Amino acid sequence: MAARRASSGPVVAGPWTAHPTPTPTTGPTTDTPRRAEAEAEHAVPVATHVVDRPRLHTLLDRSVSTAAVTLVVGPAGWGKTLLVGSWLAAGAGGRAAAWVTLGPDHDEPARFWGALARAVGAQAGPATAAALARMHGRGGGRLADPDELPGAFAHALRQAERPVVVLLDDLHEVSSPAVHQGLRSLVERPVPSLALVATSRRDPPWPITRLRLAGLLAEIRPDELAFRDDEAATLFAQLGVRADDEHVREMVARTGGWAAGMRLGALDLATRPDVDAAVAAFSGDAHSVSAYLLDEVLGRQPAELVTFLEQISVVDLVCADLADAITGRADGEAVLAELSAAHLFVQALDHPGRWYRLHRLVLDVLRARPLPRRERRDRHRRAAEWFRHHEMPLEALRAALRGELWALAAEVVSAHLVALVLRGSGDEVARVLTEVPEPVLLERPELAAALAGARVTRGDGTQIEALVAAARRGAGALGGRRDRLEVHLALIDAAHARLRGDLDAVARAYRSVPLDVATLDRQGVRDAAVVPVVVLANLGTAELWTGDLAAAEGHLRTTAEGAGPAPLPRVNAAAHLALLACERGELDEAELRARAVVETATEAGWTRMPQVATAYLTLARLTIDRDELGAAEVWLARLAAVEEVAPEPHVQLARSLALAARHDAAGDHEEALSRLRDARARAGSWTPPRPLDEQCALAEADLLARTGAPDAARAIADRLGPARTDAGRVAAARLRRHLDEPVTDVLGDTLTSALPRVRTEACLLGALAAEPERAMALLEDALLTAAPHGLRRPFLAEPALADLLRRRVDRGSGAAGFAVDLLARLAGRPTDREAAPRPLAEPLTERESTMLRYLASTLSNPEIAAELYVSVNTVKTHQRAVYRKLGATGRREAVHRARDLGLL
Repeated sequence: MAARRASSGPVVAGPWTAHPTPTPTTGPTTDTPRRAEAEAEHAVPVATHVVDRPRLHTLLDRSVSTAAVTLVVGPAGWGKTLLVGSWLAAGAGGRAAAWVTLGPDHDEPARFWGALARAVGAQAGPATAAALARMHGRGGGRLADPDELPGAFAHALRQAERPVVVLLDDLHEVSSPAVHQGLRSLVERPVPSLALVATSRRDPPWPITRLRLAGLLAEIRPDELAFRDDEAATLFAQLGVRADDEHVREMVARTGGWAAGMRLGALDLATRPDVDAAVAAFSGDAHSVSAYLLDEVLGRQPAELVTFLEQISVVDLVCADLADAITGRADGEAVLAELSAAHLFVQALDHPGRWYRLHRLVLDVLRARPLPRRERRDRHRRAAEWFRHHEMPLEALRAALRGELWALAAEVVSAHLVALVLRGSGDEVARVLTEVPEPVLLERPELAAALAGARVTRGDGTQIEALVAAARRGAGALGGRRDRLEVHLALIDAAHARLRGDLDAVARAYRSVPLDVATLDRQGVRDAAVVPVVVLANLGTAELWTGDLAAAEGHLRTTAEGAGPAPLPRVNAAAHLALLACERGELDEAELRARAVVETATEAGWTRMPQVATAYLTLARLTIDRDELGAAEVWLARLAAVEEVAPEPHVQLARSLALAARHDAAGDHEEALSRLRDARARAGSWTPPRPLDEQCALAEADLLARTGAPDAARAIADRLGPARTDAGRVAAARLRRHLDEPVTDVLGDTLTSALPRVRTEACLLGALAAEPERAMALLEDALLTAAPHGLRRPFLAEPALADLLRRRVDRGSGAAGFAVDLLARLAGRPTDREAAPRPLAEPLTERESTMLRYLASTLSNPEIAAELYVSVNTVKTHQRAVYRKLGATGRREAVHRARDLGLL
């Protein structure tokens, strides 16, 4: 029988997380349970003693030829999986077959469709395989929009070289409306080369009656699955049961042909001297039968075998070496293989059966049996120690917690906490620790710290202060493990501070973490090499936002340009390096770095991670600086999407500042002012880092001064006090100019700053206040500084510069072309770049390019939705994106513009 896989949560990248990588395994087997389960996802069940049932194979052959989907529906134990597996082994009606065993983790659309893509990719030919590779992160950019996945899957299958049947085992494990909507789209708009066969304990949430009447749905239900007399007789004979025809008929009648009941009953009858009495003792109720059979069958097995099963039932998955460790025996391999071959108690997960799972009914009964606490704890301890020895910390933690071995659980999770959260297991660690009784949790400092660390990596601040306080209270009793706990607590403090937007606290906390890998190793921190990468990336991040640009650059460069583990912190560092370059006014470098981050994030599926947010912020800001306001909308929208799932107060405020700048540049000063006020109101009692606070306060004051509220502007400036940064001093000078106050006395050395943005803005303000000759010199300095970077916004924000620019052009300039371009923009005339169609600031995605081709057709939106296997709302979303990127207001204009650009 196929195996069920444990659920694994999404990688949530928090301030000290890294991209998950496979956990290495040592010992007698190269497969961990996690790896075994991943392989089992596409493994066809291994079974023996399968009764040949040609009538059901004929039903399947017919249904896959005539219907889009075949549902094999029935309660547990009705032989659904065995039927489909045996039909596949018999040739699957001449089709290529792909198997996917489903579990709760497939509720996530990307995981579900990625599993289907992996299964089908090897079966349907190279063209289809290449098309499907993008659905599971290979072969180029990964599809990020879940709505696109069913259509992409269908499109790929249209290229299949031969018919394919996809077998979805245990569809009842999937409850996601999004996944079921996608499956319905495949059923309602069938692909000729694709047939679906799904086993399930219940009907999926589809319009079953309508699909049945439309001829799209075929069904095999318990009436068909039930064993008939001749099939039951064959089964009994295979299992060596001596039963006459009357006994067989009676067993079929009493079990209703229930496959599991027939098998368990056969095992029971084989040991009974009085077959008549055994058959008569059966009840017709399926629940009574199952309870009776399990009790009676287990009760009549050799005591040694039952003890073996009870002992290994403490784990979900077992291999021979683990079984020997739990039982203290040396015959685990032989016993497990024999039990698997009998196909009653144990299911093999892969051939030749290296990992096994007990049948769920048997497992439940065994775990429910009373057992002395000491013996139960000993079994869990043996399992936990085996897992720990074989570098499977998550499994070791589960086993220790199930056995209430709190000290062992604390030791395991303390040693491996960094490794666990950096390898994507933070969700599971949080889940299992949440089930620990709170008094126990708070009394065990390492357990409390582990739960805090697991939560904070997911962006969850629940109870973090209480957990950290409990961990600190108990730290003194840990002896030599205290130093390791202090490292974890420092990382947790820093991550929690970043969630709150307290960047000074972030820097203080990270500076307390040791960076020497050898020291961390001696303290018992696993994956110690990741710690300095995480620390330096986040330390540089905090330093950038708090204004220590030199220190920030050093730490960010060290991280971003390094090699080795923790790619996500490196992406975080690269994104902040891009923002640093933008802050300086070095727009080309900023764009190069930011686009590289976006490309990496797109390929890795990290487009909504907080570590990527500052790349979007950078691209929004630099497009405003270059007077490419339409492109800025794209990046601001992407930044807003990140904020929906991983908000950070400082990034949210910076986005509002950029959005206000976008409206201000478009001439909508009131809307710009409203955006800033709303953002500061939402901040509440949170105190922004000083540089960001200066920018926002002075921007608001400047807008007030320009919209006729000078007193309010002065009040904000007075509350702020003297600016502490060069950018702040320039902004304060700009405000003074708009309040008709002197500016030259506050510019100081900003006129000769090494930062292009500061120097450009300072020279422009100086030029507007200086005598003619001095003004010409300062303007030329500003042009020569800004031109290499395309830094236009400081010039365009001051219409009074137009006359000075004309005189500067007439006299000659080292940046004459740039000056002429600025004059054209100030006058509202098309520039040379705008006179002819120019490339899009933000290229169309592949799906948007597809949408553009449909827009050029005569199809309506519902018809386009049907062709692409998506909803009409999704079509409209892609249309709006196409219109925005093309600068069009409707379908006809978009098509015309696309043809001018050579996109059609």
